[in-house]
Amino acid sequence: MGSRVLSQNVGIYVAAVPLRAIKGPAQLMMSAAHSLNLWDFQHFMVLIRPTSPPQSQVFVYDFQPQDPEDLYVALAALSGKGVADYEAWD
Repeated sequence: MGSRVLSQNVGIYVAAVPLRAIKGPAQLMMSAAHSLNLWDFQHFMVLIRPTSPPQSQVFVYDFQPQDPEDLYVALAALSGKGVADYEAWD
């Protein structure tokens, strides 16, 4: 994703929602870990809102792995390693 130069004032916000797992053992493990306060995984999104009246559209950047259900991606996240393969949706 290329960088964009913004020539106007903008509001930048970060939204966080609880990370959910696919149904089955992964969801059971995530729910148990969250209930026991072992992990508090969040899914983050960046929202950019122009403050100028002509531009009222809000841009949302949602970063996630290309295959979020991949076991190796989950293990990398659990061990604190970065996930190199991601898509940015805007």
